[in-house]
Order: sequence, then C-alpha cells, then structure tokens
Amino acid sequence: MGDRELFETYKEAVYHYCLYMLHSRADAEDVCQEVFVKALLADRSGIEYLKAWLMRIAANECHSLVRRRTNGQIKEKRAFWMNMPLRSPQSVEQAYEQLETSDEFEERLRLLKPKLRQALLLYYMADLSVAETAEALDVPIGTAKSRISRGLKALKKLADKEPAQPEKEGDVHASSY
Repeated sequence: MGDRELFETYKEAVYHYCLYMLHSRADAEDVCQEVFVKALLADRSGIEYLKAWLMRIAANECHSLVRRRTNGQIKEKRAFWMNMPLRSPQSVEQAYEQLETSDEFEERLRLLKPKLRQALLLYYMADLSVAETAEALDVPIGTAKSRISRGLKALKKLADKEPAQPEKEGDVHASSY
C-alpha cells in the first residue's frame, strides 16, 4: 500500500480516535498528523495489520500528549497555589454547573481508566477486531477482551447512576423504614 493510499484509507479512523482521546479538534489534528508522519517514515513491509499498527501509534501519541499536559498542569497548579493567598474554594453550585455543561457521554468516557477507554475506542470507534485491538494495545487478546468488557461495565455503571432527586415532603419510600 502506497503512502497516499495509506493516508486516505485510515485518516478518518485515526483522527476520530485521537479526537475522542484528546477531546480537542486542534490536538487531534496535530496528533493525527504526527501519526502519519511517523507511519510514512517507518518501514511497513513486515506489518500484517496496518490499521492496528496505526492505531497503536495514535494511542501512544495521545498518551504522550496527555502525560506531558498533565505533568505541565501539575507544575502550573503547584506554582499557582504557592504564589496565591488563601481564598474560598469553588462553590458546589459552580462545580455542578461545570459538570452539566460537558457532554454526558464524553464525560463518562473521561471517567474511565485510560486503558479501558483506549480499548473501547479502538474496538468501537476505530472498528478494530479484538485481535487488532490487542495488537494496537500491544497486549494479549484475552487482555483486550477483558478491557473491552470491563470498560462496557464501567460505562453502564456510570449510566445507571442518576442524580438523586430531592424528596418532597410527604413522600414515603420503602427504603426509609
């Protein structure tokens, strides 16, 4: 497969994976470009599953970017708090409003452990088989299956959690006895 054909065939899958992992179009575009630069410069002659190989590069690039950003944010927060006088924390109402404004599904994905999120995104969003997902994650097939299953269970558990509704006066619940 030629360079142009490789790019045209897999650009959307790689971009969407990066977008879901990074939650930013600009970051997804940058990482996607980096993935294809690395792929085009690499020797692809011995690669059996090109899509899985590309997705592994994308997963590694996304993980590296998130790790660099997290480390930078920790350093920034530490410097900020060291130089800031004490003040009252953010109110509960403000915190709740911020949570409400984010997209529900993306929020649930974000709450998952990175390994589970990666497995789900590769399997469902990138439409890789379990074997290809395992190869992209560089783990055994059983581990990939387990991560997909655990990720789905975690998403279901998050979806089943509904915010507690305030009780009205006079409401009687069996659980209150």
